[in-house]
Amino acid sequence: MRQKVGTAINPRLLHRAKLVAKNERKHLNDIIEEALEQYLYGKKGTGDGETSIVKTTRGSIPSRLEVVKKILEEEDFFEV
Repeated sequence: MRQKVGTAINPRLLHRAKLVAKNERKHLNDIIEEALEQYLYGKKGTGDGETSIVKTTRGSIPSRLEVVKKILEEEDFFEV
């Protein structure tokens, strides 16, 4: 469940965030959440065990499980 938060923010920063939200066809809330999440995962000791790169790239290259297993089983994969 989401929780409402009230805060004061730099007007220029808010304007830029609104432009990003409009260009990406997202809600402003989503842009702010993503930015906060990236900031917090960048800090040591604040994550939940995942590094930020893992979380942000999850699912970016969709592939079937059997294809991934086949690639990992190739000997040349580990020599790089």
